[in-house]
Amino acid sequence: MKQTIKELKENFISDSEFFVKEIDKLYSLNDNQLNWKPASDVWSVAECVEHLAVTNKLYFDEMEKQLSEKQISCNDSEEIVKHKFFGKLIIKAVDPANVKKTKTFSVFKPEKSSSDNSVIDKLINIQKDLINLVSISLNIDFNKYVMSSPASKLIKENFSDVLEIIRLHNQRHLLQINRIVSDKNFPN
Repeated sequence: MKQTIKELKENFISDSEFFVKEIDKLYSLNDNQLNWKPASDVWSVAECVEHLAVTNKLYFDEMEKQLSEKQISCNDSEEIVKHKFFGKLIIKAVDPANVKKTKTFSVFKPEKSSSDNSVIDKLINIQKDLINLVSISLNIDFNKYVMSSPASKLIKENFSDVLEIIRLHNQRHLLQINRIVSDKNFPN
């Protein structure tokens, strides 16, 4: 199904607003619950949140920089999204429908293994910054802005790729967080 850039932006904003509401619910967890791991090789809720904060911040910083330097206009209600080759691969890899476990690049790894709920603040603020940036980018051609992936300078992604990567990546880790919290051994 073909999607316009405007529809992509609207879906990103809508899903991001839902995501922020879901992450906001994590404030009810105490530090022990935030840092509990179901297994040694599985991230805690705090690590998932930190990973998303680190990842989304890297993408946000580059998007903000490029959009402040130049404006490439289009009629985004008519311009069809064009994902780049590597963008399509990454989108497929982070899609929650892909149940294959994937290793993350070191640049995206959580900064610390033990956290308090300030990590939630960090992610919510970054996500709100992304929502705002996309909201004010009216009639901006996200197909034309290209950046290197924070994981590798060889991987090129356009901003249409980036929005879809962030959107699906957030969903994927939200499901992971829900699995952790629903684990029968999760501390009360």
